[in-house]
Amino acid sequence: MLPKYEQIKQDLLREIKNHTFIPGDKFYSEADIKRIYSVSSITAVKALNELTSAGYLYRIQGKGTFVSKAKVSQNVKFSDIELHSIDSEKVKVVSVEEENQPEILKELGLAANASYYKIKRVRYFGDEPFLVHITHLPKKLIKEPLAKDLSAYASVYERVRKDFAVDLFSLASVETNEIVFPDDAELLNLLHLSFREPAVKQVKHSYLADGSVAEYIVSYKHWKYFKTKIEVEAE
Repeated sequence: MLPKYEQIKQDLLREIKNHTFIPGDKFYSEADIKRIYSVSSITAVKALNELTSAGYLYRIQGKGTFVSKAKVSQNVKFSDIELHSIDSEKVKVVSVEEENQPEILKELGLAANASYYKIKRVRYFGDEPFLVHITHLPKKLIKEPLAKDLSAYASVYERVRKDFAVDLFSLASVETNEIVFPDDAELLNLLHLSFREPAVKQVKHSYLADGSVAEYIVSYKHWKYFKTKIEVEAE
């Protein structure tokens, strides 16, 4: 029997191919799918992610999900192109702090009196910084007391996998990318950006099987190191 998200994906795909929705139409939201199919957020998000990855849908931040204007008979694959050798990468952990900012608690789906850990890291290509990660994790995914050596959190995914046997990489997730002009002095310094130089802001939520948020990440990538490849293949 097909997983529930796959059944939903196939149903939605039939609606697109039967022209219930036409290119440019606003599509079902996560809330719509949860209501129509009586499923959790993680199932609804996974179904939408699969159709988005296949090129049938696209998202506009703050506006919703829309039917792609590309031909529905084509698969569209988006992927980042690394402009440097991964072997030359190094990571510096700037800080690991417990916080309880209301806006972050909301993103993590946590109560107003809860707290979380914020892990700030910088990735370098040689001596050049190209990516700042600001990872927010619920306390249930951080082993306490914290490690004294901050390098223990250089790979958050490896740390969580070792401590809790949770593979964050394989979880359903939603990611958006947009061009921004950072004005935060610390961020500009960390990325070696001049004022009014652009960066790519990447926002990602990952979800555990119960639908709760496993991580909320806000990353900033130096414009020099951002390149995306779009591949279109006929089915």
